[in-house]
Amino acid sequence: MDNTKFGQRLRDLRKSKGYTQQALAEKAEIDEKHLSRVENGKYFPSFATLNKLLNALGVTIEDVGIALEQSEVKQNHLYSKALQILNSAKNDDELSCYLEAIKVIQKALRHDS
Repeated sequence: MDNTKFGQRLRDLRKSKGYTQQALAEKAEIDEKHLSRVENGKYFPSFATLNKLLNALGVTIEDVGIALEQSEVKQNHLYSKALQILNSAKNDDELSCYLEAIKVIQKALRHDS
């Protein structure tokens, strides 16, 4: 999915929930200018920002048009499950813990190779 289509879908979801950009940015605890840039297709949000937006809107990653099971990068159920686990993080601290665990495991696996 390209940035423009994603941004439009995010904008449509925001409006359908009755949020202004300012209200959604505050609820998601992100900068309003960054949200504007995402909606206008200039940027694609980081996973942490995407997670905040999804939680603030009360929607899933599929609701914004990202089909994990159809990902061209990995068509692997384990990849999709890993992203679902990351997406389930309740806050930045939990997401950070997941990321650190992945990094430790990745380092250990590469060291064994």
